[in-house]
Amino acid sequence: MDYREALMNLSDQDLKLIYSYLFEKEDVGDIHRIELIESIRQEVLETDYISQMLVMMPEDEYGIYMKAVKAGHEFVPMPADRMPFALQLLLMFESKKGLMIPSDLTEEINKLNIKEIEAERTHVDNEKTFLTGVLFLYGYVHEQHVARLYNDYFGEPLPIEKFNEWIAILGLKRVNDVVMMPAIYEGYEGEETPPYSPNYYYHPASLEELGLYAGPDHHRHTQEMQDLLTFIETHTQELPKEERDELMDAAVFLIIASNDANVTMEELINMFAKNLSTREFDMFESLFVKTLDTTRLWIYGGMTVEEVREATEEREKVEEEEKEKKVINFDVFRQN
Repeated sequence: MDYREALMNLSDQDLKLIYSYLFEKEDVGDIHRIELIESIRQEVLETDYISQMLVMMPEDEYGIYMKAVKAGHEFVPMPADRMPFALQLLLMFESKKGLMIPSDLTEEINKLNIKEIEAERTHVDNEKTFLTGVLFLYGYVHEQHVARLYNDYFGEPLPIEKFNEWIAILGLKRVNDVVMMPAIYEGYEGEETPPYSPNYYYHPASLEELGLYAGPDHHRHTQEMQDLLTFIETHTQELPKEERDELMDAAVFLIIASNDANVTMEELINMFAKNLSTREFDMFESLFVKTLDTTRLWIYGGMTVEEVREATEEREKVEEEEKEKKVINFDVFRQN
């Protein structure tokens, strides 16, 4: 079955919805069915469209899809809920035999430079890692720092237009030159944002290190955080697994967003620790303090409490040395 035949199986209503999406036109009531089909077919079979969709396709779908294309399979026996991106972006169609890839679409894909597409996919994945890593490491961050990190990791200037698209898609908020996660913006009271200083931020040595904060398990790679979450999990076994997972996610968020250790401790107690024995509570308190000391916190620009202490001590040492240099040694003015 080719692409035209696949579109012929769709209803007029579906064709009009697809057309309005592809061509960003609201009024498609007077367009004839044949014109809808030919216009959609031409647009989707364009090299640029196919390439862009393959670049953006999720990794699990991409592997299955390209395996079918390379093998020349017209049908992929797989539930539709496993390929939502390919279906929504018109790279597959549902049929009684399974998910169908039109033969002429397969031919067009096989003409493409797949190595270039996969290189671009890697670049896009790295950009996703970069952006989500920055968001969860810092919570709120100066755009100048985002640009500095991007240049360090990618060897080129931050693409401002793309960055603005990311901000819009993720619903981030801008206050002067600071980009904030929505949860932080909700509590923002309009005070002035501080001037940018690179010394305020922790600077991951590589994109791989930044990637530790990019996934759903952000901030969980330290032993201290793991120990605390294991304790919480052990002492909430009466809860359904979904509620227990949500509670642990909330605990991580409360800690990384903490700007008052006592308030954070109180919130965690209210969440799960009210009925702990004295021994259990003492263990929980110890685990909490260790986790707070070793977790990269938003309030400190991604630095840990320990790193802030070290930086403060080093700064005070330098300041003291500078003061000593400025003390006038009156002995040099004394006459022999």
